[in-house]
Amino acid sequence: MSSPERADKDFAVQLRGAWLRLGREVILRGVDLDVTSGEGLTLIGENGAGKTTLLRLLASSLRLTRGEGRVHGFDLRDSRSVREFVHLMPVEGGAYPDLSAEENLRFALRMHRLEGDTGAALRRVGLEKAAGRRVRFLSAGMRKRLSLARLSLLARPLTLVDEPFANLDQAGRQTALDILSEVRQRGQTLILAAHEPELAAQVASRTLLLRAGLLTEQR
Repeated sequence: MSSPERADKDFAVQLRGAWLRLGREVILRGVDLDVTSGEGLTLIGENGAGKTTLLRLLASSLRLTRGEGRVHGFDLRDSRSVREFVHLMPVEGGAYPDLSAEENLRFALRMHRLEGDTGAALRRVGLEKAAGRRVRFLSAGMRKRLSLARLSLLARPLTLVDEPFANLDQAGRQTALDILSEVRQRGQTLILAAHEPELAAQVASRTLLLRAGLLTEQR
């Protein structure tokens, strides 16, 4: 593992000899990985390959079984520090079903001690007319749009996005691309897990395949 000084300066993510086991299943098998600060990276792989699990590891929601990992120079075991640098958009979005779309965004900003224009974020994703509707009554595509609105408000130096294009129509996918492009333009690091590599390639120039617990660079 590089020194903390170098890791903090040059890399958003470093893994060295990383093993991750969940029950009897091995997700990572001695993986080494460097992701430069400001880079865009796509994770691909079959369903169940562990892409979501790897994102959760980088968000410090899971712990390595063996090996070392850093996010912006902080050890992954220091979850409090790591979480200050990371935003994870899960595939289901993580919204509270009994709060309205706008209430969810306001609550997220308050929880992260941030300020933002929730109305503008909802307009950006085409949900202004659904601002007062409880999330449980939104369609899957509308919930995904809400997740993108939340991402636009909460994106951090390391932004992790699980299946950003799922459940979206063509216009929604373009909105997702626009928001993800802005993340990159601000110099933030973006790691996607996606089943649409041709779309992901528009915002992330590097692709890794996760298979049998190993990460393989795709050319």
